Parts: sequence; structure tokens; C-alpha cells
Amino acid sequence: MNKLSLELFTRPFDDIERRQYEIRAAIDSTIMQFRRNQIYPALGELISLYRALEQILHEREQLAASEHIPLLPPAETSEADAVLHTPHLEQVFELIAWALPLLAKAIEEGTTLFDFVEENITLTSVGLVPMYTAEGYVLIPEHRTYTLHVLRYSTSQLVEQGDRYRALRTTEVLRLQYRGVWYAPETVKHQLIESYPDLPNPATFSCETELDFPYAETILPVTKRKLMRMLT
Repeated sequence: MNKLSLELFTRPFDDIERRQYEIRAAIDSTIMQFRRNQIYPALGELISLYRALEQILHEREQLAASEHIPLLPPAETSEADAVLHTPHLEQVFELIAWALPLLAKAIEEGTTLFDFVEENITLTSVGLVPMYTAEGYVLIPEHRTYTLHVLRYSTSQLVEQGDRYRALRTTEVLRLQYRGVWYAPETVKHQLIESYPDLPNPATFSCETELDFPYAETILPVTKRKLMRMLT
């Protein structure tokens, strides 16, 4: 099956109906991930693709004025001839215009799932929040495997094209198995202080959720996004 990507739209084709079938199948595959409660990376990739296709239509007049139109950024182009020639251009625009409503519907399903997960995750501070929160820990349960994931996080400032962004990086430092009851967050925090004395008074947050959803694809990324909001 073709992966849903910008290249699927810009790669030359002879049969537009066949290419529409391939795109629809790729979109359906992404929607199936949402229905398996898997949000990432599918949702982020879908949104990025939608924005790129919208931009192509937005710049249609400028693009059509050129004999050879490279629609893929250099970093994403795997072959030197990944360009669109003028005779093929109108079909590509037609294909994009046809696909955008389907992509929008898939994005809506993914964001609905994201909102549901975010509403059912609570982040609370373990003890008082210290003045220094650029580094610390977050405790995240995985109900499917009865595991408590303990992650150390750090934040940093990024500057891109004059705009400042905060980035969050996490590393798993401890994994605790459920033993009839979950480990008390205060106990885990005390263990972390003993194991990592470079953070004698760490900001520590505990994730609470009853959702039995995939950890890596859903619980972890949504929790990280929620944590980032708390730290800004």
C-alpha cells in the first residue's frame, strides 16, 4: 500500500482514478490507526500534508507560470527528477482539490480522538513545584502492561526564522511494574532524588488516566504536549 505523502500526489500518473483509489486507501489506513486509538505519528503527518497541499493550491498561479515546477522541498525530494511538468499540472491540482475534503475529514477524526485523550489525562505536581522547572520528571502509567514509566524531561529554547519555540525532550530512566497497587508518586520521587542527586529538588509530575490506550502512539505524546503547556 502507498504511504500517504506529498509524493503520492506529485508523482506522475496516467490514470487519475487509479491514483484517487490509492490516495483514498492511504487515507483509510490512517483513519484505521485512529480507530485503534493510535494518534501519533499519523495525525501530525496528516496535518502537515494537508497544509502543504493547501499551500500548493494557494500558489497555483505562480507555479503554473513555470515550465518545470518542483513541488517538493529539496529535503523531501529523493530523486532529481521529482518535478511536475506543465501538461501534468492541472491534473495534480484536480487531484489535490478532490483529496482535501477527505483529508479534512480524517483530520477531524484524529483531532476528536486527541481531544478525548487530553480530557481524560490529568497531570498533577508531586509535592510543591520548585522555581526551577526546566528539568524534572514525569510519571506515566501504561495500563495495558501494568507499567509505570518514569521519564526525565528537559526543555530548551529553539529559534527558527526569528521565532522562539520551546522543545521538550524525555528519556525513560525507570520502569516499574504494577504490584497490586501503583507505586505512590511520592515514593518514586524520593527514589529519583536518591538515584539522581544532580536534581535535589526536582519538578515531578504524575499522569493520571484510566484510558487503556497505546502508550507510545497516544498516551505518551499527549502527556508530553500537556506537560509542555504546564511548563510555559
